[in-house]
Parts: sequence; structure tokens; C-alpha cells
Amino acid sequence: MKKAAHLIWFMMFFICARAQEKIHSVNAILNDQSYIDLFGVSPTNNTNEQLRIQTHLLYVEGLLRSTDVSSLNNEQLAKRTVVLHLLHEYILAGVFPKNKMYPGERRPCFIDDDGNICAVGFLVEKTAGREVAEHINIEHQYDFLLDMNDPIINNWAYENGLSLIECAMIQPTYSYYAPLQVNADIKSGYGIASGILGGSNIAMLLSNLSPQFRNKKYISYVSIATGTSQLVMGLMNIRKSTINYGINAPDVTTYYKAQNNLSYANIAVGTASIVTGAFNLILRKHIKNFDNTISIYSFPDNNSIALGMHFTKRL
Repeated sequence: MKKAAHLIWFMMFFICARAQEKIHSVNAILNDQSYIDLFGVSPTNNTNEQLRIQTHLLYVEGLLRSTDVSSLNNEQLAKRTVVLHLLHEYILAGVFPKNKMYPGERRPCFIDDDGNICAVGFLVEKTAGREVAEHINIEHQYDFLLDMNDPIINNWAYENGLSLIECAMIQPTYSYYAPLQVNADIKSGYGIASGILGGSNIAMLLSNLSPQFRNKKYISYVSIATGTSQLVMGLMNIRKSTINYGINAPDVTTYYKAQNNLSYANIAVGTASIVTGAFNLILRKHIKNFDNTISIYSFPDNNSIALGMHFTKRL
């Protein structure tokens, strides 16, 4: 009786352990063997999701390419080759669905709410059409493949030279953890340079608008030079948000809102300085053309015509 009780306890423990492994592993058949083979450690909940899925799919691709397929007919062999090429294409694209329905648990997701499709779904879509994939999604969106028991999947796998076990090996599970968000500070060097150029260009703007200085040629040139420097600096320091993918750490999304706002201000002030400097140069050139004026005119007389000349010098 003791041996029987121990055996039952061991079997229950083994079943529970497998169930827990299924909940947290990337695949119901291979678990996390792909990640362990590549990195030598087991993944955690903080392991980068994209890395984890791509590692698994590349591992499965290698297994499927090395499998003995001598039992398949020519049509199945040809279709299997196409499917494996499509799988590699899917892996390289790196666009995977997210499981937002089961927090804290890894589950398959055939097509998520954003239209991202799973690996098996992608293969079905490319070989049988999107409508077939969407039909499967309606019936089995979060189901494990071996639990689907769907004739459509069964027939598709057979026609394309795949077993259901191989399809289940391909099918990843997905999780979703919103990445940590960080707002980056403005770098001190960029802030100082922005302050110096910004102050210089504001002074140039005021000078260009002042009747006392706007006719000074050097003011316009300095204004254009400093404005261009500030404009270029602003354009070069606009940054998009970035995601730092951690292998065994949470993903971190970095935003550059403060830096970008400063960059937009640099672009605006720099552009204004360039425009006012260029405008004053053009206006000054226009005025210069009329600085010296010579007028020739005549005085009518009863007996003759007299000519006169008037010279004006504008200071």
C-alpha cells in the first residue's frame, strides 16, 4: 500500500509539474529547451519576449529540416519545403501576437486584437488564405494545437507534410508585460549649447528688428550663422523612443520628450534668426540701389529747351 501511495503521489506531482511547466514555458511540447540549449539557463518572466519566441522558432525550424520525411509523397514534400521557407520568413520578420487575455500565464494566441498572427496561423494564412486562419481564430484563438481537434487544422497539416505533433512544436505560447517607461533627461552639454545659441539668436532677433542695428550688414550675417547652427543642432537631437530589450531583465522604453521639446524650440528660434537676418540683407540691398539717384529733366522755354540734372545722396 505504501508503494502504491508513493507511486500515486509521484504521478500527481509529475502531472502538476508538467502543468506548471506548460503554463510558463514557450512551447507545450519542447518547453524551453531551445532557450536552455542556446543560453545555458532557463528563461524567466522578465526574459525578452521576442528573443524567447525567435529562439524557439529557429530551434524548431532546425528540427523540422532535419526530420526524416521519406514517408511523404512528392506533393507533401514540396509543400513542406514551402512551409519551412515561410516559417523562416516569419521568424525574421519578428512580429508576434500578444496574449493579453491571460495575465501571468503563457498561452497560444492565434491572432491578437491588433491583427498580429501566430507562427502556425501565418503558415495557414500563406498557404490556405487569411479567411481560413480567421475561421480557426474564431474557434480556437487561445487553444493549444493538440486540444483543437479541428478537421481544418488536421487536413491542412497532412496536405502540407506536417504531423500534428510538429505543428504543436511550432506553436509558441505568448505573454505580455508592458515595458518599463523612462523619460530621459536632457544631456547637460546639449542644454548648455542650446542656452548659448538660444540667447545669441534672441539677441540677433532683437537687433534685426531694431532700426538702429538692422542696417548693419554684420548683424545679418551673424544672425544667419548662429540661426543655422541652432537649427541644425535642433534637427540632429530629435530622438524617437527606444526599447532596450533585456535577456533576463524587463524591457525598458526610453522617451525623449524633454529633449525633443527643446529641439523644437531650437528649430523655431534658429529659423526665426535665419529669416530675419536674410530679410534684412535683402532689404538692405534693395535700399542700397536707391541710395544714389540722378535725375535728368528739362525746363521748357519759348525759344529753347533747357536741361537740368539733380543728384541725391542718401545717407
